[in-house]
Amino acid sequence: MNYLIVKLADYVKRNLGYYLILSFILVAGVIAGSVSAKLLSDPQRQDLLNYIELFFSNVQNIDINSSSVFYISVLNNLKTALVICLAGLLVISFPIILIVIFFRGYILGFTVGFLVVEYGIKGSVFALLSILPQNIIIIPAIISLGVTGIHFAVTVIKNRRRMYYDGYFSMLLSYTLSCLFFCFFLIIAGLIEGYISPLFIKLITPYI
Repeated sequence: MNYLIVKLADYVKRNLGYYLILSFILVAGVIAGSVSAKLLSDPQRQDLLNYIELFFSNVQNIDINSSSVFYISVLNNLKTALVICLAGLLVISFPIILIVIFFRGYILGFTVGFLVVEYGIKGSVFALLSILPQNIIIIPAIISLGVTGIHFAVTVIKNRRRMYYDGYFSMLLSYTLSCLFFCFFLIIAGLIEGYISPLFIKLITPYI
């Protein structure tokens, strides 16, 4: 376990610049999403409120299928991971990674921003208990996948003239294993979203 932590810390240190860039892009997405939540037209705002109120009023009577939530969560997160990994693998399409990270931040910012704007402290508590737990793992994993993809693409571009088959294959294998490693955390996040977050949701909704 200590070995794994040391390796992860070393990986982050060696790619700190990429981590800072992608973190900045994520934060920019969160800010843009939260601002968008405040700029909704009255009809759009009311439609969202009606949907949320309907969910809140029925959540206690709904038998949440945790395995289905887990499956959907993992599927959606792995789709995002696949886009990032392929964008890095195809090299010239690695800017797509920046777009995916920004969009992920935008969704998070919009969701949390809308809840906070409309429900105040109660919305903040709901977001904290229902959205934050899985995203504590999802966000670092997605950013790490993005860093891995950009690092791979940039390395290939820099060494394209002296890249030999064996060297490329070794780097490709390392890239694939790194992607699979970070995808493992997305599965853990899916477990949290499927089996833990619903408990928090049912716990807090009666007070909203």
